[in-house]
Amino acid sequence: MNHSPIDIIDAPYGAHERQRFDLLIPADYEKRHGLILFIHGGAWIGGDKAGYLEELEVWREKGYAAASINYHYIAPDAPMGTLVSDMILALYAIRRKAAVHGADLCRVLLTGISAGGHLSLLYAYSMADISPITPACVVDYSGPTLLDDPDLLYGTPKRYPPEEKWIDLYSNLTGIPFSTEPGADLERNLVELCRWSPVTYVTKNSPPTIIVHGQRDDVVPYSNATALRDALEKNGVEYVFMPMPDMGHSLESPVYGESRLLFAAYAERFLDKPTL
Repeated sequence: MNHSPIDIIDAPYGAHERQRFDLLIPADYEKRHGLILFIHGGAWIGGDKAGYLEELEVWREKGYAAASINYHYIAPDAPMGTLVSDMILALYAIRRKAAVHGADLCRVLLTGISAGGHLSLLYAYSMADISPITPACVVDYSGPTLLDDPDLLYGTPKRYPPEEKWIDLYSNLTGIPFSTEPGADLERNLVELCRWSPVTYVTKNSPPTIIVHGQRDDVVPYSNATALRDALEKNGVEYVFMPMPDMGHSLESPVYGESRLLFAAYAERFLDKPTL
């Protein structure tokens, strides 16, 4: 058992320059707590784990191991499946590294903003059976949950083709080019978008989830949040829904204060091991 805090910064979990993680482990880790994993946002094409270092410190002080990861940016040679694979590899590396320092990380709370929220949800709902650390719960901030949502693709009223900002991004995300040409096979694209939508994978066994979403979000429409809420409700999954009436996509800092108590309650309930 370690008797001093452990800082593991910018450690590799693969050969690619983006395959790196940060991990902070508290002193005298007693194998009570699991891992809190932060996944950065940035539309899958930007952002960096370094923005979470202060958060890692906060949660370590509460007794939890805390980590953040970088992952491949979406590109023609790195579709969404590559990013999901990154998460598996990262969690394997984090668990192995923690074990060296006496921390047995068997459960993880996944959390992120926007694209990070999407990846947290997608991984927790679709990869639980093969994950090296079992997803225990998810805290999602403004994450896309339904990638074929007409409000996301087309805006209102619905129109074809998809909004220009999504064409290249979704082409790279799915590995199937969107086309604006008449007669293009949009249905094939929509099938692939469903494949990478967290809502698709909600079952009665999905982990408890907190959803925080601005009702004025003009990047990821509020309808994405309600679609996830409805899927969780239909399947009898525990959830907390926190709609923010006056917030957009970025969510102002008071939101995090309001959600932090719930976040901490989920960490305590689903990561702490009962005292024997």
